[in-house]
Amino acid sequence: MKRASMFALSAALGLSAVGCVPDWAQQNSSPYILEIASITGANGELPIISDVSDAGSIVNDEAVVSVNAFRKNNNPSLGTSPVEHIYLERYEVRYVRSDGRNQEGVDVPYRTTGPLGNIRFHTPGPGGGGEVQADVNVTIVRHQAKAEPPLLNLRFVNGTDVGNLQFGGAGILTCIAEITIHGRTVQGDAMEAVGRVNVTFANFGD
Repeated sequence: MKRASMFALSAALGLSAVGCVPDWAQQNSSPYILEIASITGANGELPIISDVSDAGSIVNDEAVVSVNAFRKNNNPSLGTSPVEHIYLERYEVRYVRSDGRNQEGVDVPYRTTGPLGNIRFHTPGPGGGGEVQADVNVTIVRHQAKAEPPLLNLRFVNGTDVGNLQFGGAGILTCIAEITIHGRTVQGDAMEAVGRVNVTFANFGD
């Protein structure tokens, strides 16, 4: 009976300890966490404006995503090791709308993925130097998206006052671009970071 009571107490303490671990520390099985610190247009502009027809042509839109990596345990006594380096492998862009109309190819552009060329983070050091950052280029709107609905439908509505985003009839589409950066440690642990930014589509005056 005494042994059963001790077992129950140990199990309860174990569950209590698990419950005290914050969500961010359980993000993945690696010693590190990825975080998207900022998302801007290719030239640093915000909000991101996407012209669906540039003088009759279609041009893809790029974004710069700043990615941080830092230690879950930032104890200064910890050492660093090259076998814990982090590689950024690929990204995914998915669009949603605040009104809930999110059918791809009808209400929002299709999601897209692309490689990041295995960009490598050196191991973040503990203590004050426990964070490293890299800027990666992401194609946030691909050429094909402007040749498909719903962006294709905007190409035939011309802007009359670009400064105030005033158009004759429906001609503006604002979406939330959700960008996911996928990475992996040298040891094979998967990691990811998610960030969001508004993108406004229209046929702006040339």
